[in-house]
Amino acid sequence: MQTQEKINLHLHAALVLVCSLAYYFAFHLNMYWFEWFEFSHGTNWIFIPSGLRLLLVLVLPLAGTLGIAAASLAINYSFTNDAHVYNIVTSLISAGAPFLSRHIAVHFLQLNPQLNGLRSVGFFKLSVLFAVINATLHQIWFAWVDLTQNWLQSALVMGVGDWTGTVLVLTFASVVIKGYKLMHSTHAR
Repeated sequence: MQTQEKINLHLHAALVLVCSLAYYFAFHLNMYWFEWFEFSHGTNWIFIPSGLRLLLVLVLPLAGTLGIAAASLAINYSFTNDAHVYNIVTSLISAGAPFLSRHIAVHFLQLNPQLNGLRSVGFFKLSVLFAVINATLHQIWFAWVDLTQNWLQSALVMGVGDWTGTVLVLTFASVVIKGYKLMHSTHAR
């Protein structure tokens, strides 16, 4: 393996690790802040990690997806260490929903893969698309394994929680980026 390929592999592995740790800690922070606001199993009225999942996959598609899958697997095994199929499928849905949303947005909603020109309306459409896909896939799976009694009601609540978390995270990221650009332009003068 050539030196540049090794560097790229190490960089990619580091990005996967950073994404994984970010999602893992965001999940636990959300549990700490909003556990009292849970509607049903895995269904929160506010779920900030969903916004982080979408942001990570938008910016780093492969590293974000792999990091989310790894973190979700670790999270699931910390709660149910003997439910292997449940843990794996739930992790794949957690990582796959933002990836699928990004894919649909790029190929059918003409989202620029480098996110150039993405405005508020585009963020809104993307956040709604992600919330619907994520909530639907999770709640169908939770109903399949008998963890929710009314999958449609839980899917609606999860969609609201995912959308709220996504809007909060994307808004925060936008403010940070604008602040950075403002600071950078002020120092460049």
